[in-house]
Amino acid sequence: MLTYASAFSGIGGFEVGFNSMGWENQLMIEIDKACQAVLSQHFPNVPILGDICDVPGTALNKPDVFVGGFPCQDTSIAAPHRGGLAGERSGLYYQFVRLLDEHLRLVESARPRWVVIENPEGLLASPGKCRSKAPCFDGCTCGVDRTGRDMAAVVSGLEKLGYGWAYRVVDGGALGTTQRRRRVIVVGHRGGDPRPAWAVLGDPDAGGETSTPHRIGGSKGRPVPLQRAHADSTDEAVIWRKSARATKSLAAGGYETWVPATHANTLAGFDGGLPTRQTHLIAQHGGLRTLTHTEWERLQGFPDGWTASMTSSQRWTALGNAVHTGTAAWLARRLTAVHMAVPEIRPL
Repeated sequence: MLTYASAFSGIGGFEVGFNSMGWENQLMIEIDKACQAVLSQHFPNVPILGDICDVPGTALNKPDVFVGGFPCQDTSIAAPHRGGLAGERSGLYYQFVRLLDEHLRLVESARPRWVVIENPEGLLASPGKCRSKAPCFDGCTCGVDRTGRDMAAVVSGLEKLGYGWAYRVVDGGALGTTQRRRRVIVVGHRGGDPRPAWAVLGDPDAGGETSTPHRIGGSKGRPVPLQRAHADSTDEAVIWRKSARATKSLAAGGYETWVPATHANTLAGFDGGLPTRQTHLIAQHGGLRTLTHTEWERLQGFPDGWTASMTSSQRWTALGNAVHTGTAAWLARRLTAVHMAVPEIRPL
């Protein structure tokens, strides 16, 4: 059985996907207490460690794969003043590398063969043009274009550790649920040769085989991307997706653009709470409502009630930040096939 360890585990998106493909998790690293409670409930036999900064490399316990979706608040295109990997949250990537590097030094004979990193596609351009009104970091002054700098830091870090790498943008909407969720997947393979990594990501089938997209209503009209909110509901439902946010407040004359849709926007933590913050509305029973927690869980590929132990606001945040389980399952399937077919190449 192939094994893996995960960093920044959240509520277990990687775990649900990888476990569905027969993988065994040896360790999870997650600092948020509410997320830890969810992980403990669903994976009671897997050790959970807290702050990644305090985790020794020897704790990784010889996995075949080390996966992590480091915090994206500073690299996502949804962050208008993003600081990139110099930001307080996404800068934890360097702790991810430190942990892996420590493991490689201290447990040389058990170096993880594969490394997987997941982040929003904004990582490819992050941090972009400096928007600071004062000098920010590393000699940067306002107006300097740093596009692509953070992605370069990610892959150069893998190279320094002896991994050949490849990356691909994968959309969860093709992998089990109709939510537009484009993510950069970086795969590293020990030995420096990038071809095994691309063999994982260059899937000619392009995914889509994991499950049938969830829907809300019956068979009339446009397909919509959710199952019914309640099992006994038979009314047709239509989803309206915000296609453009107001550039200024509604009170000051700003306006929002809404369109009937066959898919959801990328879910994010800021979509939760009040209807004015969400980017989706559901027309059903003659009125409008927002997405329920259960529908969010389904759009991310989790079983119903997966986050029921959390408060409402915690659920919005955790589900918006979670790894799409269908994307994780697709990746695990590809890793399994290539791991078995490609001989391991150890560096000299």
